Amino acid sequence: MDEEWNDLRVFLTMVRVGTLAKAGAQLGIDPSTVFRRIGRLESRLGTRLFERRGRGWALTPAGEELASHAERIEAAVHDAHRAVVGHDHEVRGTIRFTTNESLLHFLLAPHLVAFQEAHPEVVLDVAVQLRLFTLGRGEADVALRPGPRPTEEDVVAKPLVTGGGAFYAATSYLERVGRPRDRSELSRLDAVGLDESLAHVIYASVIEQTFEPSRVRFRCSSLLAQAALVEAGGGVAPLPCYLMDHRPGVERLFVPQDDLAMKLWIVFHRDMRTTGRVRAFVEFITERIEAERARLEGRSER
Repeated sequence: MDEEWNDLRVFLTMVRVGTLAKAGAQLGIDPSTVFRRIGRLESRLGTRLFERRGRGWALTPAGEELASHAERIEAAVHDAHRAVVGHDHEVRGTIRFTTNESLLHFLLAPHLVAFQEAHPEVVLDVAVQLRLFTLGRGEADVALRPGPRPTEEDVVAKPLVTGGGAFYAATSYLERVGRPRDRSELSRLDAVGLDESLAHVIYASVIEQTFEPSRVRFRCSSLLAQAALVEAGGGVAPLPCYLMDHRPGVERLFVPQDDLAMKLWIVFHRDMRTTGRVRAFVEFITERIEAERARLEGRSER
């Protein structure tokens, strides 16, 4: 039974991401293992589940029918899991926590260490990826997310601090091209942009609205890469205040901008709210984020 469920998990991951490489990366196994697992499932069922389409894989009619059943099985498994662990009031066990890389590197890491030191029987499984993990599928227990209110069903989303954002550039770059007097003058400067993998981030649309495409000299797949290029003199970029305000050789252009502000949300599945370790973690991180309010809003001394 475990082997069959594991093959179904591999199948569902392929359905959701569309390639062997992406499925393997998400599952932590080789693409060849994904291929072998799919083949084993097809042999067991006596039918093809996928057809190769260019670089991706498309479901056959049989695959579409299996996907529908597999998603219901997955939901039932996770419902049963949450129903059981929701009665666990002890602060012990594993917490699967997800956030973005800039929050982890420049804000959360010491707080996660402090929580684990206070609760040594808890293991923090920290996942940092571009995609949003789905709590309803059991991919994470708790998430810290910037942006609009999460719309996922059956989750509790608690609003925390509104993080400030501003435009930044290296002093060396500004001395070379001149400092803009106001935001309307940014269009004459070079920009460090974001690639399509981060098109959902508010900064991406602000860049497109502010700079001509010909002025976007770099496109990055992470805010950390964007920040590094700004620091090296590659141009101007809108970035979170907590990430940039204390970087040497970098200047903030103007005050934090209203259209760059993003609310931080701490999110967890409704069924996990009575679980001791999750409740303790949510309370701890909420308190620590509140203590960082000035830094997050861009009001801390630079």
